Amino acid sequence: MTARRYRILKKLGEGGSGRTYLVRDRKLGKLWAMKEWKEGDGAGEELRILRELDSPFFPRIVESFQEDGKQYLLMDWIRGTTLEETLKKEGPLPWRTAAEYAAQICMALERLHGGCPAILHLDLKPSNIILTQDGPRLIDFGSAAAADQAGKALPEGRIRTGTPGYAAPELYGNGGADVRSDVYGLGALLWVMLTGKRNGRRTAENVPERLREIAEKALAEKKEDRFETAGKLRQALEELLSETAETKRAGKKGKHRVLQAAKAVCAAAVCLLAAVLLLSWAPPRGAASAGKTEAGAGKRAAAVWKESVWELIRKEEEGKFLGLWHDLGEAFRGAAGQRGNLSKEADGSEGKDAGF
Repeated sequence: MTARRYRILKKLGEGGSGRTYLVRDRKLGKLWAMKEWKEGDGAGEELRILRELDSPFFPRIVESFQEDGKQYLLMDWIRGTTLEETLKKEGPLPWRTAAEYAAQICMALERLHGGCPAILHLDLKPSNIILTQDGPRLIDFGSAAAADQAGKALPEGRIRTGTPGYAAPELYGNGGADVRSDVYGLGALLWVMLTGKRNGRRTAENVPERLREIAEKALAEKKEDRFETAGKLRQALEELLSETAETKRAGKKGKHRVLQAAKAVCAAAVCLLAAVLLLSWAPPRGAASAGKTEAGAGKRAAAVWKESVWELIRKEEEGKFLGLWHDLGEAFRGAAGQRGNLSKEADGSEGKDAGF
């Protein structure tokens, strides 16, 4: 049937349970992902699990069939690149992107763990995460198993060991697996996204301390020290993302306000400077004592300038800016008053000189 209807285009991946190919349906012309199970492995369990799932986080089963003693699963082809390919090409992800991906993978795990019985993936790793335009998708349920009850541990004999570096310690004989085993796997995934390395703990740069704490808790050696569920891990990640987003927005608003205030104060300063200079440079009536009068005018004009501009800045810093035009008007009137006083002084000086 494979040769007759499905043409293999390329190999998409290979795991412990089998190989997955990209194939074209000769009859419908569509592209599918087709998994060829290794002989003797439990294709029936993966088929049963995928048929129970109805979520965009996972591939949809199209059909299953046997040929030449081999079992095949035909699934939707999820377009995108694996997290493994992305990390090899781009290196570590920005911490916010890594946290967002981890939170979305938590949602996929919540869907898995939320049934009765709960379904444990047990093989979370970069090659089993496909990054699409709509977010990460979880594939390859070859190691998955159903728990006796939601969250209840599986006996050791009913689980496969996962991939070294990602599998929880209990998968190697330290205790039965439960939903916290997948929490551990996701913690390992998070560190790989942050560092680009499988064993990159405590080497991530520019990562918030709170995110480090979240990852370390997910990776706790003992199950009881980890997040109890994927939902609680997601909640911790979303709280961190929300808090940092609020801080970032507040910082942008503050910078914008300061920039606007600076522009306003600069505009006011230019206008005040022009006004003061015009009033102080205009020759007063009776220029006989111009030298002495201009010196006094310059000092008084400088005082008006300094006092007015710094008053504007002080008001803006205190959040009590009352309006540039009002302050400009006051400044103009103050400068005009100084100009009038200067003129009177000059007239008085002329009168005294004329009386001698």
